[in-house]
Amino acid sequence: MIYYNLFLVNFFLFYLTLKFNSNYFKIERHKFLIFLLYHLFLTGFYIFVFHDKPADYQKYVELKYVKPFSFGVSFTTTELIYTFIGFFRNILLFDKLNVIILFSLISFFGILIFVENLIKIGTDKKIAYLIYFIPGFHFWTCYPGKDSLILIALSCFFKFYIDRKFVISMFFIFIVLLIRPQIGLIFFLSIAITEFILSNWDKRIITLLLSFLFLYLILNLDFSSGYITNQLILSDNIFMQMLAKINSLSNKFWSTSAAYDPGNFLINIFNYIFFPIEFISKNNSLLINTTILVEITTAIYLSILILKQKKKFNFDKKIIYMLLTCSAIYLMILPQTFFNFGLNVRQKWMIIPFIIYLSFFLKNLFVKMKKI
Repeated sequence: MIYYNLFLVNFFLFYLTLKFNSNYFKIERHKFLIFLLYHLFLTGFYIFVFHDKPADYQKYVELKYVKPFSFGVSFTTTELIYTFIGFFRNILLFDKLNVIILFSLISFFGILIFVENLIKIGTDKKIAYLIYFIPGFHFWTCYPGKDSLILIALSCFFKFYIDRKFVISMFFIFIVLLIRPQIGLIFFLSIAITEFILSNWDKRIITLLLSFLFLYLILNLDFSSGYITNQLILSDNIFMQMLAKINSLSNKFWSTSAAYDPGNFLINIFNYIFFPIEFISKNNSLLINTTILVEITTAIYLSILILKQKKKFNFDKKIIYMLLTCSAIYLMILPQTFFNFGLNVRQKWMIIPFIIYLSFFLKNLFVKMKKI
């Protein structure tokens, strides 16, 4: 019965995957199957590498029963993921392998929507498809956990944002806010600042007031109080609590072998997006050294693809302002806070897609200015 259910669930998941492509993405069948097999291969490789090591995904696939969550003082973002997985384990009788494949497919569609967004803003389709094959994009987002959910939520956000469906796009930012509040806040602030810059003075005042009101409400809701703020601090000042929480989070991973020393502002950004420079000269594990090699190769590969982009597309002021603001705020905060390669190598894929979007816009803008 167990093997029958395992086969049935996986068959249904793959059937839905093929239906999504035929009804929505409309990628040629052979290309779509290559994309899917490539992603599933890297998912299997991830599970193989970390199956006997401490890894976050293991606590999710081992879940057997989870009580439904409720918004309250005890609410945590991890509890939300537990409830999500618990639904599939308890109600739909998913096996461990079913859960792994489910999250892998969520990540897969997140990356496909990212590629679709690249094509929609004007990137040549061949180049967009080649960007799909960046290994780290798949490897660090494919496992059961928060990252695959955030990836697809952010991809959907940008899809609706460039389609000017503002309300729907903000719904996906709210999902990100539930799963990883600091990422959601960064994107929300970026959107608010963009709206403020591009609106007239009356709308700017309204945008500013509403943004501060929404931000204040978010910071004081029960679901954020345990994650963004530190209630152990004897202060009612929410910003003091936030600073204390950031400090505790930044110290959380210092005890691991992947911790590295902070540098100056630009070095921290480089270490976050690419790899810690000091790790190159150290005798680290094979996994870390291989990861660094892949990161170097990816950077070169991406640079070549961006430079090869020939297709011209219209300059959308609102989108590029949002991308600039989001990238700037993100890089001013998170790379200056977290100094753990294991943590950052996963979570940086929340911002790298938007840096890629921005890179194509800037390259296109540079070519236009050069011609003028």
